[in-house]
Amino acid sequence: MRFSRAVLTAVAVVALIGSTLGAVAAAAPPAKAADVGITDKEIRLAVVADVENPVVPGLFQSAVDGMRAWAKLVNKHGGIAGRKVAIDFIDSKLSPDEARNATIKACSDDFAMVGGEALFLNNVDDVTECPDANGKPVGMPDLPGLALDPTERCSPVTYIASGDTAYCATKDEHPQTYHSQRGEALYYLEKNKDLHGIFTVPSDLRSTKNSQQAYFEADVASGIKKDGEGFIDTSARSPQSAMTPIVQVIKDHDSNFVYNGNAPNIMVLLRREAKFQNANSVKVWACNQGCYDAEFLKSGGADVDGTYSVLTTLPFYSEYKANPTLKALIKELGGVKNMNSNGMAAWTAALLFQQAAEQAVADGGTLTRQSLLDALKTIHDFDAKGLLGPTDVGNHQPPACIVIVQVVNGKWVRKSPSKVGTFDCNKKNILVHKLDLT
Repeated sequence: MRFSRAVLTAVAVVALIGSTLGAVAAAAPPAKAADVGITDKEIRLAVVADVENPVVPGLFQSAVDGMRAWAKLVNKHGGIAGRKVAIDFIDSKLSPDEARNATIKACSDDFAMVGGEALFLNNVDDVTECPDANGKPVGMPDLPGLALDPTERCSPVTYIASGDTAYCATKDEHPQTYHSQRGEALYYLEKNKDLHGIFTVPSDLRSTKNSQQAYFEADVASGIKKDGEGFIDTSARSPQSAMTPIVQVIKDHDSNFVYNGNAPNIMVLLRREAKFQNANSVKVWACNQGCYDAEFLKSGGADVDGTYSVLTTLPFYSEYKANPTLKALIKELGGVKNMNSNGMAAWTAALLFQQAAEQAVADGGTLTRQSLLDALKTIHDFDAKGLLGPTDVGNHQPPACIVIVQVVNGKWVRKSPSKVGTFDCNKKNILVHKLDLT
C-alpha cells in the first residue's frame, strides 16, 4: 500500500461516532449477541501486531495505541451493541510462528481480529477455519489495519478498510490482474510534463516488494520513464553508504523524479546523500504514506523539505480538528503528536468493525461472527466517518480517493485537492493492469 478538545455533548457523540451508538448507549438494552469472545457485558477484540522485535523495536505500537484509544472512546458512550469493548493485544514480533500462535489464541478468546498489523501472517488456516460458539468453522473476522502478505489479504474472512488491490481472484493465474492507485503519478505529470527517474523497491519482504512494484508499474504506464533499471532494490536497514550508487544513477541520467517505496528512513538517507553529492536535478521527491509521520520531519529536518506523499486518508496532522470523529479519537490518544499512518489504519479498521457490528444487530439481528462477515460483504461505500473517500470494502476494491501532501518549511501541507476535508476521487486514479508477480 501507499503506506489519517472541547468537551463533546451527548448529541454530538451520536452524530460523530456512529449512527446508532449514542442511542444504544442512552437507553436500549444490549443487542442480541452470541459467540466466542462475547458476554452480556463485553466484546473482546484481538489486535495482532508486530511490536517487540530486534529489527524495528516498537514497530506497530501506534496501531495498538490507536485501537485502545478507539475502545476507550466508544466505551464512554455505550460500547458496541450495548457492550464494552476489551482490547487483547497479542504481539506477533515480526515472526511467522508468533503470528500464527497469535491467531490461534485470538480464535479461542476473541470475537474478531481488528486493527492488526502483522507482516508475517502467512498462514491463516486457524483464522479461516476458526469455529464459532457452536463449533461451526465459519472463520474469525479479520479487519487488519495493514495486511501485506497475500495469504492474509486474500483470506475469505479478511476485509481491509482502505480497500485492496483486488487481484485475489487472479492470484493463481499468470499474469495476475492488479487494480493500482496511480493518482499521484497523474498529479506529478500534470505539474511536470517529462518525468524520468528511479523507484526504490523494499526488498526485505517479497510481499512488500510485490505490493509496491504493482504501483510503480502503474506509474510507469502512466508516463513516468525509468532511468537505468528504474526499480532499485533497497533494504530498510541500509546505511547511507548504500545510497551512494543510487544517487549516482540520478546524477548519470539527470533524473528529475525519485520515488521511495521503502521505509521513511530510506527517504531521509536518499535526500541527504543527494545533497552530499550535489545531485540537484530532481524536481519530484515522492514517498509512500509511511513518510507522512512527524518522526520523518524530525529525523529529516531541512533535508526532506519538498518531499511529496500520497494519502488515502485525511491529512490528520493538519486537519484533525476539521473532522469531529478524528478530533475525538485524537483527543483520546493524547494529542496529534502521538499519531501516525499506522495508527490511522487501525482506526479505520475499528470504524469498519463498528459499522458492520451495528449493521449486524439492526432490526433485531444477532451479533455473531457469521452475521458480522455477512454485514461486511454488503458495505460498498465505507468512508470511516469522512476519514476515507468512499471505498467498496465488500468487493475488496481499492480506493480511488487520495490527497497529495508536501513538506513545506518543516510541515506537511495539503496540495491536492486544495479544499480541507476533500479527496481527489477521479476514476482515472485506478489503473487495471496485468503483471506476473506471484
